[in-house]
Order: sequence, then structure tokens, then C-alpha cells
Amino acid sequence: MHRVRQIVFLIILSGVAAAQTDDDIGLSRRNAIVRAIERAAPAVVSINVVETRPEVPPLFRDFWDFFDLPAPRHRMRNRRVDSVGSGFIIDAQGHILTNYHVLEGASAIASVTLPDGRALDAEIVGVDPRTDLALLKAQGSDLPIAVLGETDDLYTGEWVIAIGNPFGPLISDPQPTVSVGVISAKERRLSPTIGKGERLYQKMIQTDAAINPGNSGGPLVNATGQVIGVNTMIFSQSGGNVGLGFAIPISRARRVAAELKQYGRRRDPWAGFKVEDVAGLHRDLLRQQDIAVDHGCLVVNILRDCPAYRAGLRPGDVIVSIAGQPVRRSIDIDFAIWDHFVGDAISIEADRRGERKTFTFVLEELDQ
Repeated sequence: MHRVRQIVFLIILSGVAAAQTDDDIGLSRRNAIVRAIERAAPAVVSINVVETRPEVPPLFRDFWDFFDLPAPRHRMRNRRVDSVGSGFIIDAQGHILTNYHVLEGASAIASVTLPDGRALDAEIVGVDPRTDLALLKAQGSDLPIAVLGETDDLYTGEWVIAIGNPFGPLISDPQPTVSVGVISAKERRLSPTIGKGERLYQKMIQTDAAINPGNSGGPLVNATGQVIGVNTMIFSQSGGNVGLGFAIPISRARRVAAELKQYGRRRDPWAGFKVEDVAGLHRDLLRQQDIAVDHGCLVVNILRDCPAYRAGLRPGDVIVSIAGQPVRRSIDIDFAIWDHFVGDAISIEADRRGERKTFTFVLEELDQ
């Protein structure tokens, strides 16, 4: 009898152990990444845009191409091109944050589609081409809202999730796609040539989470399900993802969204002066101006009624740093000023014939 009891007891123990193992596996499957996706994904939308492109019908195209002549306007026909980008809802009013390049060239927004299948009408509230951000407003009720996080305490190496719609119209399923990676680097400043001189990508979050065409405008989410960035671009020679993705930090995107919501545009921060790179000036001119530094930007023109002049900056001063960052080229000043907003204070350090001076002023709006 004692032997039978032992066997029964061991069977019970093995059953309990097996149940515990199954429970442990179940808990490990629904980890922090899964929970973060469940929290953020419902607020991610597909933005369906329509672009009308003029083109020559095939019947006439070969003729004009053969003679290497431009087709006359009356032979052009408009062709509808549908494309899809991503975005995410940031408040109960239905405001949607996305990239400007998702909408660039679009003739209309066909609809905004939620993961639950709802297709909503939406309109453009405002765009900021220089920082590549745009704000839409969708019409709907009981809308899911993404929780916006912070970007001041990011860790290189922490897990992140890119959420969006990389397939566009190829798959008729409103559910977003997710890819997981880590933060590869913080505060990346990309060359102005990346944005063709019109967009300033700075303090970007670099990630190896796959960001592909169609992901643009979707959220980059941390392990708690908070949005920390707007997926924007990749570096790739082939056009596919190679583990070099970049997102605009949500701290900047939040401020841009507030400007677009209030003013319908990003107000241009303005300082009121023009500069030339010291490195590009002739040595004789440098001697004539008593310029003793070999880097920075020479102030060549400044308006008297501008923030910088009122703070004390003058023609002939050489700007060597702005907002605590060294200045070697004029683009450094552009980056710094555009990183701030109207009403922000900004400091400039300048060399005036060998004497260092600091000027602090408040950025004003460029007169429209």
C-alpha cells in the first residue's frame, strides 16, 4: 500500500510540474515585446493617398520618344496612382502624426484605415517639410490613442519595435506589421544631402529594426509600448532594409505637432543674419577683418531690427558655436536654429578680433 501511495504521489507531482512548465512557457511567450505591441498597434493606421500623374498614353509615347521631343500638353493624360504610408493617432480628437514625404505630391487622402478595419475620412492639418512631419485629423469616435513617451532617457541597445504597413496595397489587410530590433545609436545627425538640402534630419534615433517603404510615418515603440520616434528612412543601396533605419525623436515630433495644430504650419524660427564660411574666405580678407580663427562663420549681413542684433551680434563677428555645438559651416547654424522653435532662447559664441563674446536671444517668427 505504501508503495502504491508513493507512485500516486509521484504521478501527481509530475503532472503539477508539467502544468507549471506549460504555464511558464505561456508566460514567456507573452513577454514585454508582445505586450508593447498589443498596447501600441491598435493606434497605428494605414494612410491611403492618391496621386494624379500626367503621362503620355502608350499609343503616342513611342512616337515622341523616337523623335526625342516633349509630348504636347493636349496629349497628356492623368493616371491615378495609389500608395500607402503609416501613421499613428496621438489624441482623442483624431490627430494623426506621420511623415511629410508620405503625403508629398499626393492629390488627395483617400482614407485612413485602422487595424480594426474602420476606414475614416481625414484631412491635412499642416505639414513641416524641413523636419519631414505632417499632422492629419481623422473623423471618428472611440479612437485608439498611442501613448507618447520621452526621448531624453533612451538607452543604446534597448529593445524597440517598428510598426507600420510596409506592404501598401499588396495586402488587403489593415493589420500593421511589426519588426523588432534595438537602438543602435542616438542623436544621429544626417548629412544635408540626404534631405536634398530641404530637410534637416538631426538627433535621429538609429535602429536595426526593419524599416521598409510603407513603414514611413509609423511609430517606433519601446518595450513598454510608448512611442519614442517616427519611423522615417533607411540607408540602403538596394532599396531594402539592411539594418540602418532612422526615426525622428518623439520629443521633436510632439512640438512640431503642437505647432501644426495651433497654427496650421511650423513657424519659421528667425535670427536675422547671414554668414559666410571662414574656411571658404580668401586669406587677404581674413587679414583685413582681423579674423584670427580658422573655423566658424563670418557674419556678413545682419538686420538692425532682429533678435541677434539686439543681443549684440555685429557684422565681422565670427560665430564659433551655437546652442553649445561647434560651428564650422553655415549648415551648422541652420541645423541649430531649426532644432529650436519660435520663443526659444538660443546662445551664440562669437570671436570678435580675438575676443570671445556670448549673445543670447529669443528666436522670433520669420515675417510671412
